[in-house]
Amino acid sequence: MSIAERGFVVEGTVGVRPGNRRGFASRDVVCRQGDPIGEVYRIERGAIMLYQILRDGRRQVVDVICTGDFFGFGDGSVQDCFAETLTNCEVTAWRFDDAQKCPIWRDAFSRAMQRKLGAMHDHVTLLGKKTALERVASMLMRFVPACSGRQCPGAPPAGYRELIHDIHMSRQEIADYLGLTLETVSRAISQLKREGVIAAPKPSQIVIKDLCRLCRLAVLH
Repeated sequence: MSIAERGFVVEGTVGVRPGNRRGFASRDVVCRQGDPIGEVYRIERGAIMLYQILRDGRRQVVDVICTGDFFGFGDGSVQDCFAETLTNCEVTAWRFDDAQKCPIWRDAFSRAMQRKLGAMHDHVTLLGKKTALERVASMLMRFVPACSGRQCPGAPPAGYRELIHDIHMSRQEIADYLGLTLETVSRAISQLKREGVIAAPKPSQIVIKDLCRLCRLAVLH
């Protein structure tokens, strides 16, 4: 992992200022839709929700990003999304102009964007073709990154066992991410619970009890 990827000072790059590491509490807004772009960011720890607000007040959750992801570059002039922390977070911020001058930063950014492009294509498929139950299953599979990619390994990862996963998004936020109504998301989660695929000790927690079946429901295997 390079110095830039850890979020520390990029040394040996003449004329480039170091990144500035910052901490944010859960539910802080790091940047706002429509703001001029002054800085770009990389998550060093935590999770952040990106969303857009339409003119009529409706919200679309665009993405949920985690450690190693970049955000805040918008369309190159203004921010196209709000970025709201879902957990306590640490991010590294660079001045936009400085980041563009740094080859190490550009390389790390390019690799991250290649991964993100594939994830965006998967999300378009989710919104365009998957049923409500398949969408919710796909969302829950994100808690098991080793099995939620384009090619399922065919079995749970070595050492996998039922774990309690904290869901830092509300049911409404999940609905806004999946393009569903709150009621539809609630029905899908209830169905998964009735069928023994998951358990929910609390509204903010999920336990994946049958990983392989959830994978099939998400159309990953």
